[in-house]
Amino acid sequence: MVWVGVDGGGTKTDVLVVSRDSVLGFGHGGASNHEAVGMDGAVEAVAAVVRDTLKQAGIDLSQVSRMVLGLAGADFPEEIERLDAGIRQALPNTDLDIVNDAEIALAAGAPEGWGLAAIAGTGTNVFGKTRLGRRRHLGGLGYEWGDFGSGIDIASAVMHHAFRSAQRRGPKTALEPAVLSFMGKPDYESLARAMHFREIPLMAFLVVVPLCFQAAAQGDEVAQQILARAGTAIADSVHGLALLLEMDREPVPVVMAGSLWLGQAPHMKDAFLNRLAQVLPLSQPRITSLKPVAGAALMALEHAGVGSALLREALFRDERVSGVE
Repeated sequence: MVWVGVDGGGTKTDVLVVSRDSVLGFGHGGASNHEAVGMDGAVEAVAAVVRDTLKQAGIDLSQVSRMVLGLAGADFPEEIERLDAGIRQALPNTDLDIVNDAEIALAAGAPEGWGLAAIAGTGTNVFGKTRLGRRRHLGGLGYEWGDFGSGIDIASAVMHHAFRSAQRRGPKTALEPAVLSFMGKPDYESLARAMHFREIPLMAFLVVVPLCFQAAAQGDEVAQQILARAGTAIADSVHGLALLLEMDREPVPVVMAGSLWLGQAPHMKDAFLNRLAQVLPLSQPRITSLKPVAGAALMALEHAGVGSALLREALFRDERVSGVE
């Protein structure tokens, strides 16, 4: 029998095809967050990578027993219903479940089967599952909804402080020349015009996130403060969810997933861990050793009533899916 796991996000889509005890295929594609590419674009992106991965593995869609898709932007039942309908039409006769991408991250990093997950990638959100199976998802919608700590947030802060540095409205920072050079503009007036007239696509600003980690590693205080703020904010979200789920007085696993946890500078991760130690002293934080798509595949087996212990062992041995991102 064959199972499929999908991790769809704001910058990429991963697909994993597995048997009970081995990896049969791995595929990678572009963004499939409907908030970035639209509902039709999300469905098309997911379906295309699933078909390509199955084809490369020599497996027909009809052989798939069950599929679990962890999709960024699957925040409300209405969105899940629309995604479900579209994907079922694009991949007919497929038994599938759609969950938020934070849930598959927890499945990847918590073999205990319960705990809290803290996502720090293009977006940020947290997810919790209690020992008794109670679930709750918190965040993932943006700054106005109480979130902070995503790649989008860090990129916005980098641009904000680079402009303030250039215009003498804030402290000098190494981000000022780094951003200007990276964007290929001669001065901040030219960059301001390019941004205002949308000559630079909004999502293109995500490329400045590594500049923040680089500057922080070189001792830049502004960059360090941006990263520390992000880590602290995510820890506060984890704490809030622990309170809502009444998990704050037990040794709860906390899975850290997303590429930002492995940035060149440690300030974001350190701030997260320090804050977590203050507000959830019994928590057991760990950076996941499996990519979220592995969690989706493991959930596909579990949803089908099949044990996943053998597959988890096989996933750890596969360098394509081992690691945080």
